[in-house]
Amino acid sequence: MDVRWLSAPEGEVEAAISDLDKESRPQVAPKQHALVMVNIALLLVYFGVVWLVFADRIDAAARPRIELTAWRDLGVALVVFALWCYATSRLNAWAGQPRRSTRLRVWRQHLTALANDLAPEPVRRATFASLITGEHRTAACSPRFVADDTEFGNLKSRRTNTLEWHYLAVTLPAPLPHLFVEASGAGSLPRGFPRAHGDQRLSLGGPFDRRFALYVPPGYERDALFVLTPVVMAALVDHAAGYHLEVTGDTLVFFTAELADFAEPDVWRAVGSVLSGAVPALVTRADRYRDERVPGQQAEERLAAIRLAMTTPGSTWAEADRRIGEKGRRLQPGRRRVRWSRVREAVGNVVLLWVSLAVGGFALVAFVYAMYTLVTALTSG
Repeated sequence: MDVRWLSAPEGEVEAAISDLDKESRPQVAPKQHALVMVNIALLLVYFGVVWLVFADRIDAAARPRIELTAWRDLGVALVVFALWCYATSRLNAWAGQPRRSTRLRVWRQHLTALANDLAPEPVRRATFASLITGEHRTAACSPRFVADDTEFGNLKSRRTNTLEWHYLAVTLPAPLPHLFVEASGAGSLPRGFPRAHGDQRLSLGGPFDRRFALYVPPGYERDALFVLTPVVMAALVDHAAGYHLEVTGDTLVFFTAELADFAEPDVWRAVGSVLSGAVPALVTRADRYRDERVPGQQAEERLAAIRLAMTTPGSTWAEADRRIGEKGRRLQPGRRRVRWSRVREAVGNVVLLWVSLAVGGFALVAFVYAMYTLVTALTSG
């Protein structure tokens, strides 16, 4: 991996970004500030209090019903409110601008991707289905770097903030049985991760078992041995010991349960090591594999079809799309655990929604009450 842009002087980075077409320049996420939300909440509370105080100073039985000082104080309070609204707009504009340090980090990542013939293409919905994306692919990928049949980056679930992954996905030339390889060097998996049932673990012995735990669908143990040859196991130990691994259909996914910092050269080098050292061996095995449980994929049937095509004038043989038998497409899931982090996040979201509605409702009710009291006072007697 060419990582020179990660340490290049800031001036060179800015000049290189300026030379790109406007459409090719990376989008940088704005700052996230709780201060903005707190400020808006206080502004609404102030607005509500102003009108409640004004309504309290209206007396339908008095003459005048509304003292001049009440009008004066209301005018002053509304001027303060208008100035506060202007300050809020400026605060929002400031918060909407990314930090310079963030811009530089994104620019360095972008230029590093281009230097390695990769396209930076973040997406709101994952392009593949796996254990880390779920069947409905409810995950956003950003940053995401793409090349032919390969992509890598960071992945975050849109449903919960607690599921965050660094991943590398490769499209294989043909599907393989569902395999999951848990790496001890990749850190522990989250409590709510959909683990395979323990009975499906297959021991391969040697250094591989000390680094990895392999899970295979029942009945597909020999198929796993065909895929994970000594050459493949050695490649995984040498180049991918820091990643968990899943094969689902024709998608090969390496992942860790922590987001990667793509401003660090070591992350790019680790990805490059996996792509050059581990992926080719697995691609070779996938290209040679066929699930002979599926009709038409047995060696004898294919040889018979080839002979028939050779002896029939004008006939050609073309291999049908390879498929995996029903029982090999999915590992049997183990017992699901309660994901307390998701429960805490859901409770937090409910509380935040309740506070937002309460603050907004208070301001609206206070204003309506003040208007009602004012109209009643002016139209009575």
